[in-house]
Amino acid sequence: MKIAILFLVLLCALVAASERSELEMSFGGGVWMPSLFDSDTQLNPGLAFVLSIQIPPSLGNCFIIETGYLSVTSDRDNWKGVTGLPLTIGYRTYPFYRKYAGPRGIEPLLGIYGGGIFLWDRADENQDSKKTGAAVIGAEIGARIMLGGSTSLDLVVSPEWVPAGSALAGESNKDFSGLKILASIVF
Repeated sequence: MKIAILFLVLLCALVAASERSELEMSFGGGVWMPSLFDSDTQLNPGLAFVLSIQIPPSLGNCFIIETGYLSVTSDRDNWKGVTGLPLTIGYRTYPFYRKYAGPRGIEPLLGIYGGGIFLWDRADENQDSKKTGAAVIGAEIGARIMLGGSTSLDLVVSPEWVPAGSALAGESNKDFSGLKILASIVF
């Protein structure tokens, strides 16, 4: 019930923002490095693809709803890797934004976000695949680079905490905290 109410509030905010033309979309990709802080992990950095909606994008701060597809490979025998589908809600601010400065070339950004992620491992035929969910809490630091008109490029580095305690891909007693480095086109 709580999730349904939250979803309804977000849907109403999206509809209201789209009617006032205060809605931006972004699509991008980069690198996902889970279990970055574990020295004996056998997960390799992998691909990250993200899609987000930003509300309102032009007031020096914005709220972001983001989802994506994350995938890494594993060097462990009998395991191919781990895949994740995150859904997060965040707040981003542009600390040097000035309302009447006009379009500038580079705008630094800071942000925080939280949400959840659904994870599963990809196993060979002789292993059982596992699925789990986890919370995600992260921070963002980066820059928005104006490309022309209303199009820009967001370059973002995001350290995040993902306490997925399941032994996905043979990584027992590890979480998936790490780093994402993303480049997204915003339009």
